[in-house]
Amino acid sequence: MVGAIAVGATSAVFTSQATVENNTFATGVLEIRVNGQPTIAGFDFGNAAPGDCHTFQHNVNNYGQPWFAGPSTLDAKTLTVSSAFDNGSSYLYDKLDVTVGADRGWGSWMPVYSGPLNGLSSADLLSPRWTELIPGSSEDVQYTVCLPSDADNTYQGLSTTFDFVVDATNP
Repeated sequence: MVGAIAVGATSAVFTSQATVENNTFATGVLEIRVNGQPTIAGFDFGNAAPGDCHTFQHNVNNYGQPWFAGPSTLDAKTLTVSSAFDNGSSYLYDKLDVTVGADRGWGSWMPVYSGPLNGLSSADLLSPRWTELIPGSSEDVQYTVCLPSDADNTYQGLSTTFDFVVDATNP
């Protein structure tokens, strides 16, 4: 027993250590713009009669390199458009129809939404043709807003103001 204690007291243990240092965790940036701006003025179409339509177009930019000087580094995995009543006649706003299309320079518009303006809510600007909007890229969006031909005298002299809101998310 005395021999066992003497052996245990004289034994050595070898050790070693390594370090993984300077770890960094940083988040990316998703910034979209319309025609290179956070906000742009829309169209002004007056003196409309039943059956009249107005078409307006802009592009949506994922505002990063290589084509834009912005900070965006993340893909827009979803890109949607909605309409929002602002002021004026909600009666007229509820009567208007809109058709929305998207294009990335192919010369053919991909249908996104067609129906009442007040029903335009989170229409997908990517599906079914695209899965994302990568940094530095753009997508053209076109709106055709119409006063239906069945609008009657109750719509005369009215004016409405509304916004098109484009939202992007990752993921």
